[in-house]
Amino acid sequence: MSINAALRTSTLELRAIAQTPRPRKRVYAGYYMLLVLLTTIGVLYGWYFSDLVFPDPVSPPWLLVAIKLFWLVPAPYALLNFYSFLRYPVFVRAEPLPVTFGPRGKLIFRYVSRGHNPHLVAEVVAEAYATLQAEMPPDSWRVEVVVDVPQPLTEDEYLRVIVVPPDYATENDARYKARALHYALSASDATPEDWIIHLDEETRFTADTVRAIAAFVRREERAMLKSSDYMPRIGQGIIRYNRSGIVNLLTALADSIRIGDDYGRFRLQFEHGAAWFGMHGSFVVVQNRLEAAIGFDHGPAGNITEDAYFALIARHIGVRFAFIHAFMDEQSPYSLKDFAAQRRRWFGGLWLCVLSPYIAARDRLILGSFMAMWTVAPLCIGLVYLNIFIPTGTPVWLAVAGGVSFMYYVALYIIGFISNFDRRMGWGRYFWLLLLQILLIPIFSVMEASGVIYGLIKPPKDFYIVQKERQVA
Repeated sequence: MSINAALRTSTLELRAIAQTPRPRKRVYAGYYMLLVLLTTIGVLYGWYFSDLVFPDPVSPPWLLVAIKLFWLVPAPYALLNFYSFLRYPVFVRAEPLPVTFGPRGKLIFRYVSRGHNPHLVAEVVAEAYATLQAEMPPDSWRVEVVVDVPQPLTEDEYLRVIVVPPDYATENDARYKARALHYALSASDATPEDWIIHLDEETRFTADTVRAIAAFVRREERAMLKSSDYMPRIGQGIIRYNRSGIVNLLTALADSIRIGDDYGRFRLQFEHGAAWFGMHGSFVVVQNRLEAAIGFDHGPAGNITEDAYFALIARHIGVRFAFIHAFMDEQSPYSLKDFAAQRRRWFGGLWLCVLSPYIAARDRLILGSFMAMWTVAPLCIGLVYLNIFIPTGTPVWLAVAGGVSFMYYVALYIIGFISNFDRRMGWGRYFWLLLLQILLIPIFSVMEASGVIYGLIKPPKDFYIVQKERQVA
């Protein structure tokens, strides 16, 4: 296909996407009414628990008021997420068009696994293979499985297994997932023009996701054809959880905050072409030339949360990012132990990113500010619930600010729940789960805090992998 034909075809596709019918007005109204309702509840909560209703018999206890200033610590995080919900309504999404022709470079769907869950890997890869075969033109895609131990998979022209040698070592001592990803850069026969889609061993996707990724790649390739100086962006979408079955209801509902977070601060940064908070290690779309230039051999600081470190290094050299409004599905931790260990790894790994001298000072400051808020979050949450059960006088401005911040925190769970759970399960069960989602937020807060406390007491020194292969009831 000629350059002009490629540009013309891409333009027609973009016009078709732009002409997608908008959601009905009542959907908009319901969405924004929910956001207004949450804000109103936050204001009323603050007013009720202020010194207007619970005045202190003597002068205000300044020490207690000073401690309550910690309520303001999560406010920037809460406002950032809420602004994203306002600016980018989560339900507004154009349906991607079917893939009518392949991109210039192949789409390489790269799974990474230690190889300890062969049945899970085989099942997920078979689903991916079938979906890609149905959606993509021939010779425009391939599936790669990068593992530490051989897998019982039958290779062909569309499926390749890359086994990382036991004695493989990098110059800067990359370990765990970073080591496997770095080895794949040289072991794969992907060309510089190919695109790598990173996936965890349990990641599943649909035809809709493939179409959205292909559309993103076509837009980037079109921009590169227009300008030889254009640097392709790194794309990332939304990750949902437990769509194939709930194993642990408590951790499944607790993970609603992760989807809310994806639609909040993560979407906000990607829409602005940035990666202030890093990125996830799954559902990453990056051109192979760019990935090879950055690599994953960044030493100890890049071994625990290799995804965030990679994104921050990419941002440091001028790479921009993009939001792909599509979904991939994964599983929540199956146990509370795994839940806490997972959060501990993220917490410790992100602090290593903040402390790394190889990341731009500006980005370390932004991520460090977020990490500081995360570090004191257990204290903030404790003070909120202490004030509910033992109300004491609080200045109105402080009580309202704390109440609104708390309700915006609740909004993360509600937005995540609505985006994640399928109403086709039946309205009765759906509303019952929604009620549990709201009522159990205090429990989820304690679960999240346990990961932080665990990370502070015992910082992670290895890459903890949660259990992922289990029979779902």
